[in-house]
Amino acid sequence: METIQSHVPSVALFVTRSEIDFSHRSPSPICQRWFMVLYLKSEAKELALTVYPVNMKNPEQEFKKAYNSNPPVVVFDETSDKTTQVVLTDNRDIDAEISKRFPVTNMSSLKEAEDVCSNVYIKFHPYLKSPAGDPQEQIKLRSLLSELKRINDYLEETGTAFLSGNEMTFVDCDIMPKLQHIRVAGKYYKNLDIPNELTALWAYMERCYQTKAFQESCPFDQDILMHNEGKVGANNKPFGKAPTLQQPTMTLTIPGRE
Repeated sequence: METIQSHVPSVALFVTRSEIDFSHRSPSPICQRWFMVLYLKSEAKELALTVYPVNMKNPEQEFKKAYNSNPPVVVFDETSDKTTQVVLTDNRDIDAEISKRFPVTNMSSLKEAEDVCSNVYIKFHPYLKSPAGDPQEQIKLRSLLSELKRINDYLEETGTAFLSGNEMTFVDCDIMPKLQHIRVAGKYYKNLDIPNELTALWAYMERCYQTKAFQESCPFDQDILMHNEGKVGANNKPFGKAPTLQQPTMTLTIPGRE
């Protein structure tokens, strides 16, 4: 994915490569987070973004030599001839540098919004890992559903389009990739459905699905499945075609509107 805007600073984002079509659609939620943030900044004409997929099973020598890090890697050009660059690999540094360099579009999030989203992905992994017959499985499921309901109730209370207002901010770019993993991998490996009665959460996800930032960065369902395969508990892997043999799909609909 490349956006060419000669009059604004150039930014390169290196992400883990899709296993499905070798594209820039990274299965890593962290990589997708920064893709969304930088895409929104690009839409606002604050920067020109180029996204590079990296094959982490056999990284390109140029990438290894230049950056010696796992994606996400963000590179800011300090000069037009690209002879001077700032390379960032730490999420906190990336966050601070984007906010400092590109302040026109305010993407700061409300602390309340960050807090209400802070545990849902943490609760997902123990549930995903629970093997068939685990006596704690239902407890882990209830814990996950409780966190999803917290987000739903917060959205109902605020009445805003997104978590910190009516425009996307950092917290939306952080939580939506995680919600997509919960939805896709949870359904495939645990037959989990995000409850239909969480209407505010579903409406929020639909609004995010409609943004170009999410559409351009969203991984294929099969990449999400492969990303989570190693975290799945024993006997929870369904029979059938392996994700790499399936026709690529991308779930961007909500219940009742497929």
